[in-house]
Amino acid sequence: MIGRTVVTLAVLAGLAMPALAGEVENLAREAEAKAKAGDSIAAVEMLRRAVGVLAAQGPLALRRVQFIAEPPKGFGIYKPRANNLFKSGEPLIVYAEPIGMGWKADGAMNRALMAADFEIRTPDGKILGGQKDFGRFEFASHDQNQEIMTHLTIRVSGAPAGKYVFEATFRDQMNGKSANLTLPFEIK
Repeated sequence: MIGRTVVTLAVLAGLAMPALAGEVENLAREAEAKAKAGDSIAAVEMLRRAVGVLAAQGPLALRRVQFIAEPPKGFGIYKPRANNLFKSGEPLIVYAEPIGMGWKADGAMNRALMAADFEIRTPDGKILGGQKDFGRFEFASHDQNQEIMTHLTIRVSGAPAGKYVFEATFRDQMNGKSANLTLPFEIK
């Protein structure tokens, strides 16, 4: 499995970011050599470094963006909603996994910080409400983690039944990158 991952990382680096292909490819080759030598921990560490290089140089992106049924328990540990239909007063819980966050060394720790703004809009784009710096996500770790999750909980009260759009912008406070998400929903 490690060999297949090495090839995938090298191919992705070659297609997506030619300038990084050499560094990522070298790390992948080192991982392959470590795996063949039976040192699976060192091989995984090399692959983690390769993913870190790709994430640091790429854009900020959000994966697995969705409404969820209850607050998540951790990265990838969430209960998806069956649909985007909400009862009046029911909270909107938005789950997202950021990729490409900036990290800054702070002594023995690494720190990352993101802020999130949101707006509720009509389907034709009219802004009904929102808030700047609604969410702040601060991470402190001995590693520059790649498996990070965030969630926002928004209570929409007094909105009449109808279709709406939730939009959020995640702003990385360490590297200036940003990413947007858009989720349509309906209040019944």
